[in-house]
Amino acid sequence: MTGNILIKKMTFKYVSMIQPIFKNVNLNINENWKLGLVGRNGRGKTTFLKILLNKLEYEGSIHSTLDFKYFPSYPANDGNISALGVLQKQNPHIDIWKIERELTYMDLSTDILDKNFNILSGGEQTKLLLIELFLNDNLFPLIDEPTNNLDLHGRKIVGQYLKKKRGFIVISHDESFLNQFVDHVLAINKESIDLISGNVETWKYEKANADMLSEEKNAELKTEIKRLNDVSKQVSNWGIKKENSTKDASARRLAAKQMKRAKAIKKRTEAMIEEKESLINNIENVSDLKMRVEQPKKQVLFFRDFSILREGIPLFEPINIDIYPTDRFFIEGKNGVGKSTLLNFILGTEQVETIGEYRLNLPEHLSILSQKHQEDVDYFSILNRLSTKEVKEEYWYTLYQLGIERSSFSDKSSKNWSSGEQKKVFLANALLGKNELFIWDEVTNYIDMLVINQLIDTIKKYQPTMIGVDHNEYFVDAIATKKIELTQFR
Repeated sequence: MTGNILIKKMTFKYVSMIQPIFKNVNLNINENWKLGLVGRNGRGKTTFLKILLNKLEYEGSIHSTLDFKYFPSYPANDGNISALGVLQKQNPHIDIWKIERELTYMDLSTDILDKNFNILSGGEQTKLLLIELFLNDNLFPLIDEPTNNLDLHGRKIVGQYLKKKRGFIVISHDESFLNQFVDHVLAINKESIDLISGNVETWKYEKANADMLSEEKNAELKTEIKRLNDVSKQVSNWGIKKENSTKDASARRLAAKQMKRAKAIKKRTEAMIEEKESLINNIENVSDLKMRVEQPKKQVLFFRDFSILREGIPLFEPINIDIYPTDRFFIEGKNGVGKSTLLNFILGTEQVETIGEYRLNLPEHLSILSQKHQEDVDYFSILNRLSTKEVKEEYWYTLYQLGIERSSFSDKSSKNWSSGEQKKVFLANALLGKNELFIWDEVTNYIDMLVINQLIDTIKKYQPTMIGVDHNEYFVDAIATKKIELTQFR
């Protein structure tokens, strides 16, 4: 690969928007960077990749000799295509030993090559599609949220894999994952785009320092705005007073001239105020979320030498666990080991055979955030279920705190929202009401880093009793008081 991505004065907005997502963006991205693309949900990260792929019309110019390739790009619904067929589709003459080397890096057996691609797990498909990206040296990969089908082990493997490669852009909200390999960060902020050398930790440090300086500058701007507002009011009051102070015709003409001058001064002052107010915009305002927590009255869960049976065989090695009020218990383990099955058993939504002893004492009021059925439900259907105007207003306010613009609330379908914004539709609902137990499955999938940190701060503050499954290591390590790793039964 030779060449950089040179972006000059790039501006873009969707037809339905008043303000552009990007305005006069200038960037020079090196072909060898491992570039992490970060920013709030709905801020335009996937849109940026689509612009590079020339799938959207924009103003300005983008010059590059690179051939971009988007991930995920699943094969056409061909039931007969094998894993090997997927890997050879773009590069049919590649040596098999090169493919086998990449499989080793991804902790995959060579036996997978003969299997039908469509019957593989989501994690296996993700790994294979990532390998396919890097089999052709002439491609520049644009990788959009690769972690959504990966368990914690898979995220570490893929992170190590990407560390071996060079020349790509990746979107992710998982800090631990990105910190394994990125050497540059492109952050889409509220009013600017920052490009820094380093990983996510470096960017967060620099952003915190920049925000602190902005806060100091904002304080000065607000003082100046107040002074200008006072001048504007004084000038306006003086003009009115002067015009009303006499009945003499010549004096009133002079007063009218002075009033006209006062209005011109007021207009210039207001223009200065507007200009200064426009500078107070780039700091991300992250509100404190509320959780109305009521603790259970007794022990929630008791397992002794417990496992779930499938065709008479334990799904995972027997476990022992006690969950009491204020415990935040997270279930870990590789995909397919039974994490969601165990969660469904606890909720009573899946009838299964078991071994060992167990006691479940679920309280009456539960906050449930499940992966199931989310594709069939949207913002408006949840809104219609809310009982009173007060509850709806609380829901809207929570969405706003999570970073959804108020202008979106009139949109009857969240299908046009980004994946992260759609996830916030369910998260806001899960935060409503007074609950004794929070059972959340993969809450961090798709949602941005700012919201993940919001949740961490909120959970630490309100100390809810919680049972969860999540593959975001940064999130789980920050809030879990108890963890158990399910392992395959041997």
